[in-house]
Amino acid sequence: MTDHEVRLAARPETADDDPLVRTLMTRRLLGIVSGAPIPVALQLMADGVVRHLPVMDGDRCVALVGETDLLKSLVRRALTVADVCRPAPAVRPGDRRSTAAQVMAAAATDAVVVVDGDRLVGIVTATDLVRSLAAR
Repeated sequence: MTDHEVRLAARPETADDDPLVRTLMTRRLLGIVSGAPIPVALQLMADGVVRHLPVMDGDRCVALVGETDLLKSLVRRALTVADVCRPAPAVRPGDRRSTAAQVMAAAATDAVVVVDGDRLVGIVTATDLVRSLAAR
């Protein structure tokens, strides 16, 4: 075992080491509607320098579309975001980082939306989780 493995295995995570999702989430969001053409979603991601877009129906997030979903459109001949988006795994602002990680793992994704009731309030990505772990 290396020194790093010993250090990582030696300390269980406590509530202080497992911050709330609200402290990790991005609040300034770009969203898209399901009927938007794929090129519009790609341009929005490129312009906004984001890798995921919540798919919105009014104020409610109904799905999530990521870069890899949009790349699939090249082989599926998809025309709109609805053709490639997937259900949006969700957490609440008061959930812990570990919960967000578990939800991401269970959904085999690298992003979760943060909802307060039915209202979208943020997004947390695997990059956010890694940054918070590295900061400890």
